[in-house]
Amino acid sequence: MTEHLERDVREIRYKVDGIDKSVDLLLRANRKEIVSDLMDFFGKSKDRINVFLAVDGELTVNQITRRLRPMQQPNVSKRTGELVEEGLIYVKKSTKQGIIYDKTEKVKILNLEKELRKKFKLK
Repeated sequence: MTEHLERDVREIRYKVDGIDKSVDLLLRANRKEIVSDLMDFFGKSKDRINVFLAVDGELTVNQITRRLRPMQQPNVSKRTGELVEEGLIYVKKSTKQGIIYDKTEKVKILNLEKELRKKFKLK
């Protein structure tokens, strides 16, 4: 039974890896259009942009809020929810101190941080 499960798990991992590679190729092939759509999503919302740029896989929402003062915690939480819904960040882990988000692989492939900094003239 264990041998059968191990084989099934290996097969599933192989298929998932194939799907991931296909998605990566599609992202790269359609990069300009996707980045353009994401720029529309960010619009002129400095709060959304600042929260996105502050997400680093290490800081909790409360720590991000302190970094982005005078922005308030409910606003940071709202923006993180929008970013999760858009597939740009995900919950990395939940700790006693709070939720920690990180950017998705999609963001890295699209080099979205660099594009945002360039478009909005940010450091």
